Amino acid sequence: MSDRPIAVFDSGLGGLTVVSALYKLMPHEHFVFFADRARVPYASLSPALITRYACESAAFLKEHDPKAAVIACNTVSSVALSEVEKIFAVPVINVLHPTAGVAARVTKSRKVGVLATSATVKRNTYSLVLNELLPGVEVTSQGCPLLVPLVEEGWREGDIPRSIVEHYLDKLIEANVDTVVLGCTHYEYFREHIQQAMGPDVTLIDTPAATAAALDHWLSANHELKTSGEGSVRVFSSDVTDALYRVVESLFPSNAKISIDSVSLEHLSKTVFLPT
Repeated sequence: MSDRPIAVFDSGLGGLTVVSALYKLMPHEHFVFFADRARVPYASLSPALITRYACESAAFLKEHDPKAAVIACNTVSSVALSEVEKIFAVPVINVLHPTAGVAARVTKSRKVGVLATSATVKRNTYSLVLNELLPGVEVTSQGCPLLVPLVEEGWREGDIPRSIVEHYLDKLIEANVDTVVLGCTHYEYFREHIQQAMGPDVTLIDTPAATAAALDHWLSANHELKTSGEGSVRVFSSDVTDALYRVVESLFPSNAKISIDSVSLEHLSKTVFLPT
């Protein structure tokens, strides 16, 4: 059993849904989370810049000497997974593979829909992974570029966000999918809207839960899981605003040991080293 923390990062607030699931499943663990909100969204950036920002995030979190790490960002998992793994040099769990694994197991019609960022869709990552797990599966992917900015601005309720979500679902409804992957952790905040629009017969994969289960399995198998003591969550962000505090308050119990601090972009740029 190790007392070292677990590092988690994302481009923004979406990753907190993963940290929340991790904390619920492993309440004795210490988590260190970084949200690069000053530079969100990543999806519109070049692969080279996504990789650099992801490596900066990983290098910053490595300063905390984690025993394991979680990439709570599908875009980074699609574009810069190997580079991030080299920087951490500890086991790295990404959101993409556990989520695809659950989707492959639960689909009955072999028709899976994927809502994701433009970068993830362009890489065709989910389709490739799902076809490895379930050959012949039909994957319908839809880019949703407006959803991340809506979450970061705290605009998750009302007619306009609902209309935007429903617009993105047209392609999946037409494809008659029976399973939907929320291929960006930000989209978890629209889960209720998506489920209502898709109907009760469509299964929405719980990405945070799938990721948490994958990490819990690794920690248990390697005798690294903490089973006693008070857990904690340290939240760092390159842009700390009221929206961040509100999301943390909504996702974690009031008695949770949580701290929120800012990290400058200058500090991040000094910590990065790109693997060769």
